[in-house]
Amino acid sequence: MATESQSGGNNASTTPPSVRTRLDRAVARAPELPYAAPFFALLLLMAIGGKFGQDYLPWSYAVRMFGALAVALLFWKHLPPMGRPHLPWAIFFGLLVAFGWVCIHKWFAAHDWYRATQLLEKDALPGDYYNPYERLGTGVALWLFLIVRIGGACVIVPIVEEIFWRGFVLRIFIRWHRFETVPLGTFTWRSFILCSLLSAAEHPMWEVGILCWVAYNLLFYWKKSLLFLIVTHGVTNFALYTYVVVFEDWVFWS
Repeated sequence: MATESQSGGNNASTTPPSVRTRLDRAVARAPELPYAAPFFALLLLMAIGGKFGQDYLPWSYAVRMFGALAVALLFWKHLPPMGRPHLPWAIFFGLLVAFGWVCIHKWFAAHDWYRATQLLEKDALPGDYYNPYERLGTGVALWLFLIVRIGGACVIVPIVEEIFWRGFVLRIFIRWHRFETVPLGTFTWRSFILCSLLSAAEHPMWEVGILCWVAYNLLFYWKKSLLFLIVTHGVTNFALYTYVVVFEDWVFWS
């Protein structure tokens, strides 16, 4: 069975030939590897980093980001063509989703029933607050952390998550055993709804996670371009994290 990379995927990486051959065989047996491996590497490294507490967050976050990126690059040639960025639309919708993320969560968090269901003290989960100004001061350490934190959220996270959610999950709910034969951007109600709801498992702020995934899914059906969604997602995260740092609203910084 031909994989997507054999029918017009991305260029081969500089991985040594012996490793590349083993990867080729692994992907031939399990076509989901290029989509799922970077995402689960991100989750695994996040879980391991969480064991060290917030004092080590700058280090654990850097390991998480660069580790997930390394796995994504390892499998890059086996991914389908990324498509076009549609930059003006990506910027517009990325900013719109970021604005909605803040406003919608603030509206939900203002209601007692929402805080009760989430066991909230204010409008974020207990222990989610991380104020880098208090922990790192205002020197070089702070700026290095902000660069890695915001850069990772704007570049690496969108790549890993969009490949997994839009490139993989939306398609496995259409054809579980042969997802790679489903064209990118194919719509079914089942995949649309289940993918949107599953985002609640990844985001502590489940209400905006679901609404954000609904928006991203619809945009993907429209343009059928992973690169468009990667850029849109990156713009959303950049706008959101810029708001967090400027206004010191750390409830969005978990």
